[in-house]
Amino acid sequence: MEQACYKCGTVITEGVAFCPKCNAPQIRVTGPELETAAPSSIEGESLHQPLSPTATTGIDWSQGLPAAALAGLIASILMAIPLGASFGLGMLAAGFLAVVFYRRRVPNASLRPGKGARLGVVSGALGFGMFAVVTSIQMVIFHSGDLRAQLLDALQESASRTSDPQAQQMLDYFRTPPGLVLMMIVGLILMFIAFVLFSALGGALGAALLRRRDVP
Repeated sequence: MEQACYKCGTVITEGVAFCPKCNAPQIRVTGPELETAAPSSIEGESLHQPLSPTATTGIDWSQGLPAAALAGLIASILMAIPLGASFGLGMLAAGFLAVVFYRRRVPNASLRPGKGARLGVVSGALGFGMFAVVTSIQMVIFHSGDLRAQLLDALQESASRTSDPQAQQMLDYFRTPPGLVLMMIVGLILMFIAFVLFSALGGALGAALLRRRDVP
């Protein structure tokens, strides 16, 4: 029985392995079809397989935000205590507690120091907001007069320590109501920066320490 070469069309006898004209192989193997089908089946099986619990390496912010908010609340309370405010311990606690609370919500979370710092930044920002609200309420409702007197006393003490005319002029401006407002705004900005930086450091330290404890 004869057949045509699939490449050049030359009529050749069936069973001949190569075309006598173009030397093209005439015996086709169906193996490649099986090989191409195998990956698709393997891929389909991998799509249906559930992810391993240990694959949770990113931050699930649906769990991270509540953890950061709770840590920020505790930090704002600690900052109202002299011991918590000293050396920024309350701010450091915000980042550290954010990592602790997040790991409780997501037990299989694998947090590196960088991700811990991100949680710390969020907890620090939220903690500063809560601290600023509480402080503002205290200033406006309860201790506004005392705070103003304390600021004026601090300015007066600073003025007595310097004889520079420009410094004296600046201190005199800060004694005025607009100057006091400006001083408070600058103080809040510096406090926000300190909250974010210290909380990020606390989050990085918390992630590093807890990750090291998990390693056998």
